[in-house]
Amino acid sequence: MFGINKKLKIHFIGIGGIGMSGIANILNNLGYNVSGSDINDGANVKTLRNQGVEIFIGHKEDNVKDAQLVVYSSAVNYQNPEVKKAMELKIPIVKRAEMLAELMRLKYGVAIAGSHGKTTTTSFVSTIFQNLDLKPTCIVGGIVKNLGSQSVKGDSEFLIAEADESDGSFLYLNPIMSVITNIDNDHLDYYQNQENIKKAFTDFSNKIPFYGCVALNGNDKNSIDILKDIRRPSIVYGIEGKEKYFEIDYLAKDISHNEDNSTFTLCFKNEEHIVRISLSGDHNVSNALAAIAISHKCGVSLSDAATAITNFHGVGRRFENLYQDSNMVIIDDYGHHPTEINATLKTARVKYPNHKIIAIFEPHRYSRTKEFWNEFVDCFHDVDQAYISPIYPASEEPIEYIDSEILVKNINEKYSNCSYIKSFDELENIFKKYENQKSIILTLGAGSISKVTRDAIDKWKA
Repeated sequence: MFGINKKLKIHFIGIGGIGMSGIANILNNLGYNVSGSDINDGANVKTLRNQGVEIFIGHKEDNVKDAQLVVYSSAVNYQNPEVKKAMELKIPIVKRAEMLAELMRLKYGVAIAGSHGKTTTTSFVSTIFQNLDLKPTCIVGGIVKNLGSQSVKGDSEFLIAEADESDGSFLYLNPIMSVITNIDNDHLDYYQNQENIKKAFTDFSNKIPFYGCVALNGNDKNSIDILKDIRRPSIVYGIEGKEKYFEIDYLAKDISHNEDNSTFTLCFKNEEHIVRISLSGDHNVSNALAAIAISHKCGVSLSDAATAITNFHGVGRRFENLYQDSNMVIIDDYGHHPTEINATLKTARVKYPNHKIIAIFEPHRYSRTKEFWNEFVDCFHDVDQAYISPIYPASEEPIEYIDSEILVKNINEKYSNCSYIKSFDELENIFKKYENQKSIILTLGAGSISKVTRDAIDKWKA
């Protein structure tokens, strides 16, 4: 059904990225001739290589000489030698989201967007469909533990995908059903202001057909603000006890959290169902509620969705337990926006109320650090100790006075609980410092911190 000629060689620049590798994996499994390059020989690259994908480490002009189509990630710019060579050779170049849109074009697309929680929500929806044997194709922005991958090729008409709004490219997608988990002030380097962000999500919502549906978070004011401009069918989900900005269709009440899971009652019209998920935190209850609501709109019964979602076992880098003994727990989390960090720290307090909380944060992008400087200063007020590393640039140029050392100084002026670490070589010593104390160490960030944390744990335990 997919329209691209299978004889074409498709080359991915930045193939090791979680979104890029997922699409490359699907195309490879569909029988396309796939190659790719990346600067690092990471886990996603190794998996693709083991599946027969031709991989180049490092970006060089020669990597694209045999390609007929080039796909590039948002981390790649036009100064990349492979991009420049492809342009010189007049090879078509498309963004990752354009390739995802082509995959979705002839499928029943279910797209999950939002500033926060979209990976977890996409994983919940994928789990529901997989466990009900609906054979979906799934493309997620993280490794879903119960699926064993970030992408799965299915044989049915359903394609469930995470929609990345960071550069506006989610507007290439044409799903039948969609979810907006929330709308926050992020990616202002691209959008410039909140009104432009809201307009993008409005346009995304209006791309569904008249027989589709968009699910919106009734506890999120920004999401409900755009409802007046949405010209397509919509449903609203929300949590009882939180401020609501619109009438709720799918409600979660009687919520309880413990160290291992959350339980709530799902209410829709005259139906009530008990739902259990293997994650803590109200934000994850909201994500689960969104997944059940959109699955219901796709034809899944609420009782089946409530049962199937219990098979979800978490996503890599979403409050992922890397190490635990009788004293210390090390958790890795992708959170890099103040809203995400606050939710992660709140979850840690709920799950580990008797532990010291130690946060190690790698700020992501100079522009984001500048935009949310005051919010980052207040993020760590409730931790016992915070450590902040240098900013991960993500291809950005430095901005004057936007520096982790200055951020640490500002935090200590208010809370006196923060230290600057010059490099991640200090992680092993931090682990040793707290190894005999009742403590939870949270590593936070979207850059290199996850990999170096895993390496540091191996060295510390060697």
